[in-house]
Amino acid sequence: MSCRGKDSVGEEVVKPYTPTTLDCDIGYFELVIKMYPQGRMSHHFREMREGDYLAVKGPKGRFKYQPNQVRAFGMIAGGTGITPMFQVTRAILENPDDKTNIHLIYANVTYEDILLKEEIDNLAIIFPNQFNVYYVLNQPPEGWEGGIGFISKEMIQSHCPPPATDVQVSSLPLPPCSPSSLTLTTNNLLIADFEVWTSTNEQGHGSPP
Repeated sequence: MSCRGKDSVGEEVVKPYTPTTLDCDIGYFELVIKMYPQGRMSHHFREMREGDYLAVKGPKGRFKYQPNQVRAFGMIAGGTGITPMFQVTRAILENPDDKTNIHLIYANVTYEDILLKEEIDNLAIIFPNQFNVYYVLNQPPEGWEGGIGFISKEMIQSHCPPPATDVQVSSLPLPPCSPSSLTLTTNNLLIADFEVWTSTNEQGHGSPP
C-alpha cells in the first residue's frame, strides 16, 4: 500500500510499504518502518503523534499466492525487503492446510539492522519442520554463528531447496550499502541454479489471499 506524508520542508512524499498483517487481520494493519536520518517519509513518521492521521491507499500489487502452489519456497531478502517475505511466510505457516516448506536467507549489514528478528525466530521455533531461517551479516558481532559477508552461491545451495519443478525461489533487494552489483549477482546465482520467481519492486505487493 502507499502512504502519503510530508517531508522536512513540507513537500508531499508518497512511499509504498508492505503490511506485515494478513487479510484475516480484520480492522487494522501493521507496517514495519525503518527510520533513516535523512529519509523524507521517515520525517513524517517521526513527527506523528497519537491521534494524527496518515493517508494510505491500497492494497495494490500483482503478487498472488495460492496455498500449496509449490512444495517449497526459497526466499532471499535484505533489509526492508523482508516485509513481503514475512507476510507470505505468515500466510503459509498460519494456514494449517498449507504444507509448503520455507527456507529464508536474510541479509543485513549489522545485527542491529535485522528487522522482525524476534517474530521470525518465534516462527522458526513454532514451525521447526516447516520454516528455516539463515541470517547473513556483512559486519557481524563477535561470536556470530550465522553467515558472514555477502550471499554466495554456496549459501544458496546450502540453505535453499534444490532445483525442482515444484520449488520456487524469490529474491528481494539486498542492503543498499552493499555493492551495487550484489543484487544482480544474487539473481544471476539464482538463475543459474533455480527456477526463479523474482520481484522487482521492494515493497509494492498486496496481501496474499
